[in-house]
Amino acid sequence: MECSVCKKPTAKRCSRCHTTYYCGTSCQKKDYPNHVRDCPSRTADILVKNVFADTIPTNEAVRYEYGFCNCIGPLEESNLLGLYIGLIKYIEISASELHSWWNSGNLSSHIKKVCEEKGYNKSEYYKWFLENEHVLQGLRKYEGKKTDKRSIIEKFSEKVIPYLSEHDQKVPFESLPESKRNVFALYATVLNGNIPGIEQIIWTEFGFCCCKYADEFLGQIEEIRLRDVYRELIIQKGCKVDEFHDAYLSGSIMDLLKKECSSDNFNWLLENKIEIKGYQKMKKSVYNLKQYALSDAVDLPRPVNVDYGFMNCSTEDERRQLKNIYRKLIKNPRFDPQDLHEACIAGKIFDYVRSILPNEALKANLFKNPYPLKDI
Repeated sequence: MECSVCKKPTAKRCSRCHTTYYCGTSCQKKDYPNHVRDCPSRTADILVKNVFADTIPTNEAVRYEYGFCNCIGPLEESNLLGLYIGLIKYIEISASELHSWWNSGNLSSHIKKVCEEKGYNKSEYYKWFLENEHVLQGLRKYEGKKTDKRSIIEKFSEKVIPYLSEHDQKVPFESLPESKRNVFALYATVLNGNIPGIEQIIWTEFGFCCCKYADEFLGQIEEIRLRDVYRELIIQKGCKVDEFHDAYLSGSIMDLLKKECSSDNFNWLLENKIEIKGYQKMKKSVYNLKQYALSDAVDLPRPVNVDYGFMNCSTEDERRQLKNIYRKLIKNPRFDPQDLHEACIAGKIFDYVRSILPNEALKANLFKNPYPLKDI
C-alpha cells in the first residue's frame, strides 16, 4: 500500500479506521484536517477523552456501548466512570485494547482479569463493579434510531429470565400467581439497579417501607442499602425465583437472608428493624400509613382509615390536613414506625404525634381510634 499523502510505500495505517495509510506521523498530521472528517471515532476513543476530562459521557453511542445506559442515577454512572479511570489512567489500558475487549463481547471478563493481575482489585470502584457487573452485560453496537426496539417492560424484565424455572420462562407473566408476580417484580427492580416506587406493592411486601425516611434523600440511602442486600442474595448467591418464592409463601425470607447473606448485611437488617413478613401474612398498618402519607397516588387503605383516625374526618379538607401531619411526622428524624404502632394499639396516637411535632396545631379528636381493645 502507499501513503495517502506522499504516495511512498507503507504498511502503516490509521489505528482508528484501519483504512487510510501513512508512511509516518508527519504525513498523518498533514492529512489530519481532511481525514478527521472521514475517520469515524470509535466509542472507546471518545470514552478515553471523557476519562481524562473526568466527565460522564454524553455521547449516546459511548453511553450505550460501555454500560452507562445501564446505570441507575448519577452515583452509579460516577462509579462506572471511576472504574474506567482506573483502567485507562492507572493501568494504562489503551483505547484500542478497550475496543477489542468490547468487540469480543467479553469486556467484563477482561476487566476482571487485568484488575486482578495489576493489583487494582482493592479499588473501591472495582469492588463496586464486582457487585454491579450487570451494567456491562449484553452490550451491543449502537445503531442510532435502529438501536434496541424492545419495549421498556421487555428490557426491564429480561434480566429476570435466567432466574426463572424452565416452566415459568415459557408462560405469560399474567398467568403466574400473584405471589410469584410480586417476586418477579422485585427481581426485575433489583437486577436493574432500582429501588421500588412507594406506590408499588413490593415497597411494603419486601421491607422497603421499614427504611428510615427523615427526608427523601435519607429514605433513598436506606432503601438502596436494602436493595443491595437483595442484590447479594440474587446476583452473588444466585438465588432463583422459585427458592425466593417458597420463602415468601412460608414467611421465611429473613431466614433465607440470614443463611445466604453476609453477617454485616443481615445485622444491618436487624439493627434497622426491617420486617419482611411474607405473602398474605399480617403486616402492621403503620407501613400502609407511610405509603399513603408519602404518596399522592395511593388510595386510603381501610386499616389506616380505622387505625389512624381518618374515619374521624368529616370533610376532605380535614383528611388532607391529617395526611399532611402524618407526612411531616414520618419525615421527622425522631420518627420511629414501631413507636407509632405501639401508640396506635394503646390508643395514644395524639400523645405520640405531639411529642414529635410539638409546634403543630393538632386536633386530638382526629387521632382517636378503637384501641386499646376491650377484653372479650
